[in-house]
Amino acid sequence: MSSIITKFMTAVTEPQFKLARDLMAMAIADGKITPEEHEAMSSICHIEHIDEHQLMESLSTSNGPVCEIPPTVKEREEYLRNLILLIGADSYSAPQEIYLFQIIASRMGLNQMNVIGLFLMTTTHQYFQGDIGSKVLKSFLENYIDPKKKGNEVWRHHLHTIYETVAMNTENDNRLLAQNLSKATQALLTNKILVNEFSHVGLDFQCILEEEELQVLEQYAK
Repeated sequence: MSSIITKFMTAVTEPQFKLARDLMAMAIADGKITPEEHEAMSSICHIEHIDEHQLMESLSTSNGPVCEIPPTVKEREEYLRNLILLIGADSYSAPQEIYLFQIIASRMGLNQMNVIGLFLMTTTHQYFQGDIGSKVLKSFLENYIDPKKKGNEVWRHHLHTIYETVAMNTENDNRLLAQNLSKATQALLTNKILVNEFSHVGLDFQCILEEEELQVLEQYAK
C-alpha cells in the first residue's frame, strides 16, 4: 500500500488521503509551512524517490483545497487512526511519516499527548494482526525518544508525556494506575533497540523508565 506522501502525488479522491493532502496544501498555499515541515517532506521524498519540486508544485497549485475537518474530536481521532493503519501497512512507520502525521494531527487541533494516546491505543490487536502493531509502535517510539537524535530535555519530556498519557487514560483507581504505568515500563523495555541506544550513550534506560513511572504515579495518584 502506498504511503500518505505518495498519495499526495496524485489527484486524491479517497477520503483517507484527501483531507491530509488538503491540510498540507493549505499550509503551503498560505506560506505557513515551517522549515521542519519542509525538511520532513524533503526527506520522505528522497527515501521514496519522489521529485520534491513536483510534489510541492502539485500541492501549491491544487484547485483550491477546501478542508472539511471532522467537527468532533471523536471523528478526528477516527480519521487519524485510519492514517496510522495506513502508515503501519508495511509493519513499519518511517520517522518522516510519523513526523508528517504529527503535522496533520496538529493542524487538526490535537496535541502531542493526543498523538501518543492514539498510537498507544491503535497499535493493538484490535487494529493490527499478530505483532504488526507492536512493530509500528516501536518505530514510533524510536523516532520519538531516540537519545542520539533528540536532546536530553526533548527525549526526557517526550518520555514523561508517554507516561502522562497512560495516566490520563486510566480510570480513577490507584491500583489500576500503578498496573498500567508498570505495563508501560515493561512494554518499553521490550524494545531492545531503544535499550541499546540509551546504553550506547551511557544511560540506564530501565532506571530512567522506573523514575518516570514513579514520578507520574505520585503525580496522578488520588
